[in-house]
Amino acid sequence: MLPSWIGKKNKYDAAQVAILFSAAITALLITQSYLFLVSCIVLASFIQYLPSILAVIKFKHTNEFPNHGFKLPGGYTITILASIISCYMVTNFTWKTIFLGLVVGVLAAIAYFFIGKDKAVEHKHQLYLKNAKEIIKNI
Repeated sequence: MLPSWIGKKNKYDAAQVAILFSAAITALLITQSYLFLVSCIVLASFIQYLPSILAVIKFKHTNEFPNHGFKLPGGYTITILASIISCYMVTNFTWKTIFLGLVVGVLAAIAYFFIGKDKAVEHKHQLYLKNAKEIIKNI
């Protein structure tokens, strides 16, 4: 999602720009209180966790990509409880944390549309998906 120039490596095989970028963000955030950083981490976890819950519901409902050997006991009970608990977590965030999350989300969305996709990687990914669907159909 980030531009490729951020990942360019120096002669020591280190992503120098990414390291400096991470250090700058860390320097900005370290000046805040510890509780603010904890709530930011919880918000980031929530943003990652909620799509996982929704994916489990979708895959269980459609059986489009069945997980071999994966069985969720209780049907939708666990996913519904996880969704309710995750939504409850949002009520404990301060306006500052939510604002920061929205700003980061908007900036990421804007960056997503301006960053060109690597055609070779995209083609390889589409072939992988096509092959995976063929394998699943043959099972």
